[in-house]
Amino acid sequence: MKKNHVIKKKIKTSSIANTLERLNQFQTKQPQKFKQVFDYYQKGQNELNHGLVHQAKDSFEAALRIYREYIPAQNYLAVIHGLLNNYLEALKIVKQVIRLDDKNVFAYIQGAIFLYRLDRKKEAEAYSQRALHSFHEREGHDSYTDYDLLQKLVEMLSVLREDETLSKLYHERKSQLSPMSLYRSALSLSNEGHYDEARVAFQTIYDHTPIKEQVRLLDRSLKLFVEVGIPVPLLFAEEEEGFKLTMAVASLFDGEETKKQASFNYIKNNESVEMKELIKRLLKTNKLEDWVKKSLLSILADFGEAMEPITVLLDGEIQLISLQPVELTLNENLGEVFLKGKVKASEGSYLDAIDLFTKVKSEAPTYLPVYLQLANTHLKIKEFEKAKTALDEAKNIAPLASVFLGYSKYYFDIGDMTSAMEHVSQFDTRELENKEDIFEAVLLKIKITTELTDKTRAVDVLKEEKEKFELVLDGWKEFEMDLNNLISKEKPKVEAVEPVNIRQVAVTEPLDLLEIFERYTKDKLISIVKFYKIRGYSKLNKKDLISLIIKEVYENKLWKTSLTQKELSLYNSLAEKGTSLSEEEVVKHSATDANLFFIELRDNTDFNDMKSDHGSLLLKGALIATLNDEKEWQLQLVR
Repeated sequence: MKKNHVIKKKIKTSSIANTLERLNQFQTKQPQKFKQVFDYYQKGQNELNHGLVHQAKDSFEAALRIYREYIPAQNYLAVIHGLLNNYLEALKIVKQVIRLDDKNVFAYIQGAIFLYRLDRKKEAEAYSQRALHSFHEREGHDSYTDYDLLQKLVEMLSVLREDETLSKLYHERKSQLSPMSLYRSALSLSNEGHYDEARVAFQTIYDHTPIKEQVRLLDRSLKLFVEVGIPVPLLFAEEEEGFKLTMAVASLFDGEETKKQASFNYIKNNESVEMKELIKRLLKTNKLEDWVKKSLLSILADFGEAMEPITVLLDGEIQLISLQPVELTLNENLGEVFLKGKVKASEGSYLDAIDLFTKVKSEAPTYLPVYLQLANTHLKIKEFEKAKTALDEAKNIAPLASVFLGYSKYYFDIGDMTSAMEHVSQFDTRELENKEDIFEAVLLKIKITTELTDKTRAVDVLKEEKEKFELVLDGWKEFEMDLNNLISKEKPKVEAVEPVNIRQVAVTEPLDLLEIFERYTKDKLISIVKFYKIRGYSKLNKKDLISLIIKEVYENKLWKTSLTQKELSLYNSLAEKGTSLSEEEVVKHSATDANLFFIELRDNTDFNDMKSDHGSLLLKGALIATLNDEKEWQLQLVR
C-alpha cells in the first residue's frame, strides 16, 4: 500500500525567536562576557547622550566584538553612522538587524530615514510601511517602549515628508504624542492645508521651552496668512527654508524695522518663479503698508518682471503699474566712467561730470542711477529745467523712492515747498536703499517741514524717522544730533512793516556792501567765489576777497548768472519799463532793506499790476539779496 503523504503548510515564525534563543544560551554559558557586552552598550548610550559620538561608536563596536548579534548595540551603531552621514554603512547594519528580527520597529524606522537620505525614496516608503505595520503588531507589550517608538515613528514620517500619514496618526494618537511630536504633526497638518488644526496643535505646546518662540511665531503666521489669503509655505522640521520664507513674509506685516529690512534682503537673495508669484499676491493685500509694497515693486523690477503690468493695491485703489526693464549694473568700462563722473561732481567740476554722466546715459539708457546723478548735478549749477528733465526720464524708467526724492530736492531748490513736501511724502524713507539717500531724505523733510510749519512739527517728524532707523542705521545717533541742532536754531523772523512808497526806500541810508561782507567768514567768501567760478583768489586775504566779489559779482553784474532763464526774463521785462533809481542805488538799497523788499514782493505776486519802477526795484532787490547768501529770498521769489 502506498502511504498517503500529507503536505503540511510550513508555519513561518519570526526570526526573533531563534535570535533570542541564541542570546539566552550566550547569557547562560558566558555570564561574564554578557556583562561586558551590556556594560559597553550602556557606556555607549551614556556617551551618545553627552554628544561623544566617536567614543560611543567605539563602545558599541566593542560590545559587538564580544557578541555580534546584540541588537540594541547594532541599532545604535547604525544611528551613529547616520549621524556621521555614513548612510550606506548605517543601512548595512539595519539590514543585519532585520535578518535577526524581521519585525524590529526601530530598525525599520532608521532604515527608512537612511534610504531617504540616500534619495531612494520608494524603498524608504516601503520601510516606513513596515515600521508602522510592525509597531501595530508589537504594541501593547511594554508601554514605555510603545511611547518611545511612537515618537520615533512621528520623526520618521516627518523626515520622509509623509504629511498625510502623519496627519492621520495625529488624529488617532494626539494624546500620546510628546511636545516635539505635536510640533512635527502641526507642520504636517499645515502642509496638508488643515490650518485650524495645526494652530490647535501649536497652541497645546505654547509653553514648551525649547521651541516656545518658534511655535508662537508659526501660530501667528498661520493666522495672518489665512486672513490675508496668501499661500502658506511648506514647513519641514529638518529644513529651514520654509521657516525663513514664512518669517520673512510675516515680518513684512508686523515685524520691527530690523526684521522688515532683513525680509527684503531675504526676498532679494531668493529669486524664483514662486517668489515672484508670492510678491504679486502680497501687492494686492490691504494689510501691507504702501511703502512695503513699493519696496516689493522695486525688487520685482530688479528681478526683471516687465513683461506685463503689475496689479497693486496702493492708496486704497487697485492700480496697474508697468515696470520697464532696468539695467542693474554697468559693464566695467561704463562703470569707470560713471565713477569718474561722481568724483568730478564731488570736486565741483559739474560740467565735466555732466559730460561723463551723459555718455553713460547714452550707452545705458535704462540705468536709473545715472539720471539721478544728472539731476543732482544740474541742480548744483541751477540748471533747473535740465534737472527736471532728467527726473522725468528716471520716473518713466521706474517710479522709485529715489526718483521722488530727486523731485523733492528739485522743488526745494526752486522754492516750491508745497510741491517739495508733496513729493517727499510720496514715499516712505524706508523704501530707500542707500544710507546716504535716507539721511538726505530725512534732512529734507525736516527742512521743508520747518519752512511750511514750525519747529514743533519738525521735531515730530524727526521722532517718526527715529523710530524707523535708530536701531537699523549706522551713524543715526550723530545724524540725529545734527538735526536737533538744526531744528533748535531760531528761524529768522521777518518783521512786519508799514507799507512805504519807493521814495521812502530811496532816502533810507544804505548799508555798505563792504560792511555786509566783513561779517562773513573767509570760507563763506571763498564759497561765493567758487560758485561764480571766479579765478585768482587763492592767495587773497579776506579784504581783497571782498573787493574781488564786489567788483565781479556786483559791478560787473555777474550776479545775473545766478538767475534761471525764467527769473532773468522777468527781470529784463521789468527793467525795460524803467526805474527812477540807478542799478547802483538798487544794489545798495536792496542790501539795506532786503526785508522790506521781500515783504512787498511776497504780497504782490502779480508783477503786471505793480508800478514799473516799484516792481523792478523789488525784483532786483530780492534777487540781489540772494547774493548775500539769503537763499530764502530767492526761494520765496520763485514760489
